[in-house]
Amino acid sequence: MESVLPKPRRLVTPTRTALLQSFQANESRSMLWLGLELVAIFGGLAWWAAQPHQIPGWQFLLLFACAFFGLFDFIVTQHFANRKRLEDIRPDAKLGIHTRDSLIAAVRRVQQRLGLTGQRIPVYLAPEKDVNAFAMRLELLPGWHLFNSVQLNRSIVHLLDEKELEAVIGHELGHVFPYSPIASRCMLVHALLSGVLALVIAQVLGDNDIRWGAPSLALGAARWVAFSTWVTQIRLVEFLCDDYGARAAGLIPALTTEIKLGIEHEARNALLARVLEAKLRHTGVPIAQLLQEYEDAMPFGSVQSDQARAQLEQGIQRRLTEHDETSLKGFFQFTFKSDNTDQDALKESLAEMTTVSRIAKIPVSLPDVINDPRLIPDLVHLIEAHPDHVLFHLEAELDDRHSTHPSTSRRILYLWRNQAAIANAA
Repeated sequence: MESVLPKPRRLVTPTRTALLQSFQANESRSMLWLGLELVAIFGGLAWWAAQPHQIPGWQFLLLFACAFFGLFDFIVTQHFANRKRLEDIRPDAKLGIHTRDSLIAAVRRVQQRLGLTGQRIPVYLAPEKDVNAFAMRLELLPGWHLFNSVQLNRSIVHLLDEKELEAVIGHELGHVFPYSPIASRCMLVHALLSGVLALVIAQVLGDNDIRWGAPSLALGAARWVAFSTWVTQIRLVEFLCDDYGARAAGLIPALTTEIKLGIEHEARNALLARVLEAKLRHTGVPIAQLLQEYEDAMPFGSVQSDQARAQLEQGIQRRLTEHDETSLKGFFQFTFKSDNTDQDALKESLAEMTTVSRIAKIPVSLPDVINDPRLIPDLVHLIEAHPDHVLFHLEAELDDRHSTHPSTSRRILYLWRNQAAIANAA
């Protein structure tokens, strides 16, 4: 039985002007932080050079190199990632309603509308079923564009139409260009800090064998310094990138994109809850096997709930049958493939998902809104008029203050309430 929330949801949204001011204030603090890093680098290096060294110089060099280059471990991950630049996709490839050439053209249109035609940024397509896209802007120093990129997962390409995909591309370019924190564009400074910290720690430890752990300690400290300043900006940057996407594709496509993504995440969340239920009822079955069935049941693009649920149920039953076999194979699987999943954590996660699924939803037909954008003002009114209901059965809809991204409801409200400011900026 569905119930309403005991108190209204938090549906407040910032103004675009306030967001820009907060972003600039955070950037000023980050610049101060970078200055302190430089002081620490030169001070630490001077202190280390003045000390009598108890270990050979080549060991110090090795420790420095491990700490310095360890901060760039993401390069290996990106290099071996199963993804292709849009230009490298086969010309005859079909990606839902899109083709290679239409995707390339969409990127160019977005760059032109946003005044980024002079910026070269690789855009990749990854064969991932997770409905998502992301951007990376990590520079050695501002202007050294070595690691910047945008990635579109194949699922989101299949899910969205052309204008909606342009809104997503615009959003991700917002992360790369105007709203990329300065701390992410000074990786050379952070890497030098990591290397110098390794030298200092190794000098303090002397010839003790635990000095070989100095790079790990230095990397931990340098990562915290490099990325901690981003945390306070995550949600405000998401709002700004949403309106950057709206400037690239228009307000309506940006809003329908949010609605489609919300519908999709809700459907997939319900299927994931079924996996957790199966694991709790059959503790001997490794959860990795059940999650593989979940992955296999996911299509590229929109989840057809009945079809995906039927395939998932078949996969779960197959795993359970295999596990219950008394053959040597079944014994082997039980002995060597069982896992140590935290049952209490699973129960807690499932309980949270179940609680959210019982909250009354806002009385609106979202497919109708997508098909007829003239209904968007009514959707906004209903969200504001029913603060004790949710738009989707997703945990962030209840309270997104502990989430890295704002809830879909607040993203829709932000775009609608700031549409005049967004239009003026465009």
